[in-house]
Formats: sequence, C-alpha cells, structure tokens
Amino acid sequence: MANDAFTQQALANDPRFRLRILNALVTVAWQVLSEDGGTVGHAQRATYARQVLGMPTTFAAQLALSIVMRPNVNNFTTSYDFHEGAVISSTTDADIQSQISTDWSQLAGV
Repeated sequence: MANDAFTQQALANDPRFRLRILNALVTVAWQVLSEDGGTVGHAQRATYARQVLGMPTTFAAQLALSIVMRPNVNNFTTSYDFHEGAVISSTTDADIQSQISTDWSQLAGV
C-alpha cells in the first residue's frame, strides 16, 4: 500500500523517527559549518546551521512534519509494527541525511 497523509504524519509524530531526523540535522549542520566558505549561500547556510545546533530538538520537530513528504522519505514504505508499537519507515538514515542536505539551502533561505 502506498504512503498517504495518514502514514506520513504518523511517521512525523513518531518519537523514534524524530530522533533520526535530529541526528541527520546535526550531522548536516556540522558538514555545512565545515564546507568551503566560497560555497554559494555559505553565510546563510552557516547561520542556519548554528541555529539548528543551538536548538536541534526544536528544529527536528518542525522539520518532521514536512520531511516525511520529501522523496527520500515518502518513496520508502511506512508501516506500523503492532509488536513494537511503533511506526516503521524503510528509509535509511543516509536517505534522511541526503534529503536534509539537498534541502539545506532552501531551509536556510538561500
């Protein structure tokens, strides 16, 4: 069954998935701070990175509601494991990190 608004918003509200988003956000933020200063939009990208690192839980919670509809998350199966009592996504941590990295400039307002 294909993902829909119900599956993806259940995923967005899953505490385990939010931790995965938080980890990816922090990883990408540090990568941005280490990038070449000549990167297009670096100043804005770095400012956003510092904001994320200052309040990573807040940014992860905000991003969770929309990232679940982005290709690197939405294109993977989301299901519910009744035994575990959790929403499960077959998207990998690398996929989440890649999507955040792809979206970083837009999130930073570049």
